[in-house]
Amino acid sequence: MKKTIIYSVAIIILLVLFTGCSRSNSDIDVNAENSEPFNQLENLQTDSSTTNSQPPNVSEPPPIQAERLGFEGGNIGAGGLVCGADDGFIYYRSESDDWKLYRASPDGLEKTKISDRKPSNINVFDGLVIFLDYGDGFSIYSVRTDGTDEKKLVEGYCSNLYVAESGMYFDKRDDDNKSHIYRADLDGGNTTLLFPEASLMYYYDGKIYFGAAQLGVFDIKSGEEKILVDTYVYNVSVDDSGIYYWAVDEGEFRFINLDGSNDRLILRGGDFFNYSGGNLYYMGIDVNDNGPCHVINKLDITTGETITLIEEANEFFNAHGEWVGITFQQIYQYQETIDPELMIPNAQGEIEIGWSESVSYVYISGEYLFMRSSLRESIIQNGRLDCIARLDSGVMLWD
Repeated sequence: MKKTIIYSVAIIILLVLFTGCSRSNSDIDVNAENSEPFNQLENLQTDSSTTNSQPPNVSEPPPIQAERLGFEGGNIGAGGLVCGADDGFIYYRSESDDWKLYRASPDGLEKTKISDRKPSNINVFDGLVIFLDYGDGFSIYSVRTDGTDEKKLVEGYCSNLYVAESGMYFDKRDDDNKSHIYRADLDGGNTTLLFPEASLMYYYDGKIYFGAAQLGVFDIKSGEEKILVDTYVYNVSVDDSGIYYWAVDEGEFRFINLDGSNDRLILRGGDFFNYSGGNLYYMGIDVNDNGPCHVINKLDITTGETITLIEEANEFFNAHGEWVGITFQQIYQYQETIDPELMIPNAQGEIEIGWSESVSYVYISGEYLFMRSSLRESIIQNGRLDCIARLDSGVMLWD
């Protein structure tokens, strides 16, 4: 476990808490102009006369089947540390066993190690777990969901790995540290350059979304390319309703139609965004009795309803989880109220205050919500700070 926090670092944390989230200088505002909830179906109309005018005995064409994906929502853009699968298991990077690849049932039982490799960008597709290996320079690996037949698929510094029925899509750095977007078969064969000198922001429906200084879309089949957003973007997610993205410099989470029209504000301020299935999960700012604190919120984009899933403790504790009597607000505003004995420097000149909590991305797996975090309760229960918590029905320490 890492020791937290010297006096100067604590000041920085308080600056973040009082000015906004770590990568945004704006206060969170869901009531700003054009940020009202919106329904993507509101402009759709049906005309029954079209169906009724069809000749008899002419069957309707079968519905177009969406391409199957090995990822969900914005999980990959959030690091891809947790991924659900059709077999009912959750595949994840374990905090309890040195970041190795595990699977478990949603209730946290049946924990099984799948690989000793340290994964990120975890995808699960047709009985395969496909991921980047931190321990091997972010090369792409696959292993069967029962832990057998582990293989290296692509050598090199890869990132932003999206696995779909049509193949693997990822970017890879060259010897000059420039990123290029590739496609490969699920066994690593037929690796093909799709788009040079760009990072992969998302893959969906035969198109790659690239950036990050701009957000563009490239149709793989037609070769058509279009710039959608002329700003620095992150945390991109795409579905049939449109494109969701964080405009970093503006400190705003925004939406546009698939054709680039109807660009509009969803949320001003916040951090650690993950959109999936009509809901936006993000870190925001709230206030409790100890002053400002980080919270993880779930925003229903259609209704505008916001639910707080977890509130970060904004005071320090020791290695046993015991409060040390100092809050973030005291460090920032009321240092005269702190016991002087707690502010005595150690031999290295550092003032050791204690440990602190942190929260970050939510990972979606169907109806289940997971978050890698550092929590006081994890020290009390498990003797370690870092954990994976489940958030869909209260806070449960899951790994």
